[in-house]
Amino acid sequence: MKKKFYVTTPIYYPNDKLHLGHVYTTTLADYISKYKKMQGYETMFLTGSDEHGQKILDRALESSMDPLSFVTNIITEFKNLWNKLDINYDIFIRTTDKLHKKYVAESFTNLLNQGFIYKSIYTDLYCKSDEAYFTKTQAPTQLCPDCGKDLEILSEESYFLKIKNFKKWIKDKLENSNILIPKYRIKELINNFVNDLQDLSISRVSFSWGIKINENKAHIIYVWMDALQNYISALSYPESKFTIDEVWNKNSDVELLQLVGKEITRFHCIYWPIILKMKGYREPRILAHGWLVTDSGEKMSKSKKNVIDPIKLIDIYGADALKFYLTNNIVTGEDGKFSQDLLEEMINGLLVNKYSNLVARTDSMIKKSFNGIVPENNISNKNIIKLKNRLDEIKNSYFIDMDNFNFSNSTKKLIKYIEEINGFIDITEPWKEKGDNLSAILNTIVNEIFNITTMLSPLLLNSYKKICFWLNYDEKPNFENLGKDFKGVKLNKIDYLFSRIEKDKNNKFN
Repeated sequence: MKKKFYVTTPIYYPNDKLHLGHVYTTTLADYISKYKKMQGYETMFLTGSDEHGQKILDRALESSMDPLSFVTNIITEFKNLWNKLDINYDIFIRTTDKLHKKYVAESFTNLLNQGFIYKSIYTDLYCKSDEAYFTKTQAPTQLCPDCGKDLEILSEESYFLKIKNFKKWIKDKLENSNILIPKYRIKELINNFVNDLQDLSISRVSFSWGIKINENKAHIIYVWMDALQNYISALSYPESKFTIDEVWNKNSDVELLQLVGKEITRFHCIYWPIILKMKGYREPRILAHGWLVTDSGEKMSKSKKNVIDPIKLIDIYGADALKFYLTNNIVTGEDGKFSQDLLEEMINGLLVNKYSNLVARTDSMIKKSFNGIVPENNISNKNIIKLKNRLDEIKNSYFIDMDNFNFSNSTKKLIKYIEEINGFIDITEPWKEKGDNLSAILNTIVNEIFNITTMLSPLLLNSYKKICFWLNYDEKPNFENLGKDFKGVKLNKIDYLFSRIEKDKNNKFN
């Protein structure tokens, strides 16, 4: 039986176009999903849109549209972006879907019947922008701890979730399990939120754009209580590969990873595990990545007017280069700098100079010396043995990093792989060789180019397609194909995998 892997992104607000931060999260999810598939796993990758809440309603009214039409227009742009990036999700869930709304309403009823929900009056601080509640202890200046905007004092009838009863449990879970990557965020979560944990307001009566509570139609379910449950409700969809029980029961052997930005860690690492506990389900594994920041270290945000349109980036530099930069140049879990200049430096310094040029000069040598036919390797000299031993070490290290979700470390191993092949060429100097020695060197290089391209394929899919055409090879990337020998293959023409980016101020749009 195949091993199974379930990966999710947060569901994104369709109140405007997606920005580079959303691309970062979704690229990481797609990377690990494709990697697991290449290992032979049955994978399921979930993303989607969080369509309810006051913020969405207000934006729709500003546009003189009904909320559903407003979000539907924007979601078309979401899907277009994922398509341009070769992001292969299995389900795109919308919180306005009938099956999701049915699940959330029934879930509310079940938790109410179990005594986990009660009705009272909510009076406290509320951030309209983040749709998040805060106590006065958490926000003593009445500014949102997350976005810095003014908080409202909100007072209205509300249903509450009894999460305060789970304070000791969630603190122990955070401190003594692997629920959160990176672990250094745990202390901050406990100090800022768990130590002052209060029951969570989970309904609103001041507006109606949301999922109505069956027991009291005047109330709609609070947007986070609605949104978090998409990770379960999607598994009730006909197109789901897995069932709810298969993924979430306490004895499940389905591997599970949920990717989030660090600003929503408390919802996913405090409220979400508690909701799952109430339902008798297991806890998730959460990877909370950092923010994208400018060269000067300023967070990218629409309010600061420093966001970069990912569609424009893709049109100029291509999907492969953008995804590789986000994965490689940003240390997983930490904030990372992004600018067009930094992206161009990475493309020229790595993807052109080290990778694309490696393929181009290998192609030239084989076409010059062997009429474009990959020669065979009938000998095994010390340099070839040394290279293969070194590459085996790098591969093993790469797999360890990927299995532990150290994404930026994993790509650095792949860069090292490319550097080792280039170093092998410098040492063996094939332009000075002939006969069996030359055949062995060039055969080794071609086969290792295929190996590294296969390992890069979860990020550099277009490059993989180009290499496969070059090698007259027509199979989907799979780790079982590593080590294939292309002796006797007639090479096709190959364009440059990546072209050098010339300094062009007309490319700059931010």
